[in-house]
Amino acid sequence: QRSKLSMVVLGHVDAGKSTLMGQVLVQLGNIEKRIVNKFQKQAADIGKASFALAWVMDEDDSERERGVTMEIATKFAKTKTHDLTILDAPGHADFIPAMITGTASADVGILVVASTVGEFESGFTTGAGQTREHIVLARGLGVSQWIIAVNKLDAVEWSQQRYNDIKNQLTPFLQSSGFNMKRVSFVPISGLLGINVKERQEQKAQALFKWYSGPTLLEAVDNFVPAQRNVEKPMRLIITDVYTEGKGVVIRGRIVQGVLQTGDRIVVLPIGDEDNVVRVQTASGMGLDGVVVAGDFVDVIVHGIDVVRISPGCIVSHAHSSLRPPIVTRIQAKILLMGELGMPVIKGSRMLMHMHSLDVPVVLSKLLSQQKQNNNSTVQEKPRILSAGASATVEIAISERICMEAYNVCRPLGRFVLRRYGDTIAVGMVEKVF
Repeated sequence: QRSKLSMVVLGHVDAGKSTLMGQVLVQLGNIEKRIVNKFQKQAADIGKASFALAWVMDEDDSERERGVTMEIATKFAKTKTHDLTILDAPGHADFIPAMITGTASADVGILVVASTVGEFESGFTTGAGQTREHIVLARGLGVSQWIIAVNKLDAVEWSQQRYNDIKNQLTPFLQSSGFNMKRVSFVPISGLLGINVKERQEQKAQALFKWYSGPTLLEAVDNFVPAQRNVEKPMRLIITDVYTEGKGVVIRGRIVQGVLQTGDRIVVLPIGDEDNVVRVQTASGMGLDGVVVAGDFVDVIVHGIDVVRISPGCIVSHAHSSLRPPIVTRIQAKILLMGELGMPVIKGSRMLMHMHSLDVPVVLSKLLSQQKQNNNSTVQEKPRILSAGASATVEIAISERICMEAYNVCRPLGRFVLRRYGDTIAVGMVEKVF
């Protein structure tokens, strides 16, 4: 039985994420060699020869020109045991909202770190580095299985000491962020040269295989445990895109729980428009036609709903009133604050709440309690201010009606991130909805 996994690829800007994923697709035979040759020629023409593989993922002209990923690039691939949906997320701080969208729809992840001297440090040291923020966000958004791809190790002559340095710096941080280290593996690679990605290629990197005997990157991907799917729960589809095609409207998104079939009566929330499903298929073209299940990225075709009324972040459920998620403007949630806060968090603080494909302005309307990081036993009731690193129970007022559910009812609709002025403040999970 093959398993379906969606895999997000994270890392600091310029760690080599898009190049590595281009290499993976080439080695899995998903991209023809002639296309890569064409990219190599075009990239060399604008003086960016080493970017050719990244162009497999970065299809936008401005992304290619700048050499920076801005949107989530989605590609489908098959390994020995999994059907993968690969989500290549932006590493740049300005595009964290896009990175949150990608991570929220992933089951597993690869964190790419560059091992060149100075580059790993700039990604991981406090303050400017994206590597730390990506790790905390990934944990808060529920991605628990990780491969840490130690990339560009060829640039430091496959140094075992450098590999161990990086491993020893990341491990305690991953543990303190709540990761189970049995589900995290470290793999040394060179994405540009394709060494230890699919095959070991020992003749090209003898220095590496003198000390490394573990799996290649794709072997480590095959070792991922299949994700648990809630197929028996009421159907929830999170919309990521919508467009017209012919007479119909195509709703694209990911089913996070339940089952959907052609002919089902559905409703798009919070707008409340109902229609019958004319056709449904998986976006990758793999799988049964007419039936899609939790974990699938799908295209749902309907005829009776106006495309203007639907936007990314809307939720599709079955139309019967008992099967719909609640539409709320107030929630009680448990949040975990980041270790460093630029400004104090008090009652009345305004923030942006990011969840799956949505971002909505919110206000912290009540601070109910907090537990400080260093001292788990004492709970402080009704604190005036929330401290960095603490976990707190708060009430949040949301500026518009959106679908949310308690975390124990539907995990993807019960997880969120709070940000302010471009900084991540907290990750949270919904306890109650009002």
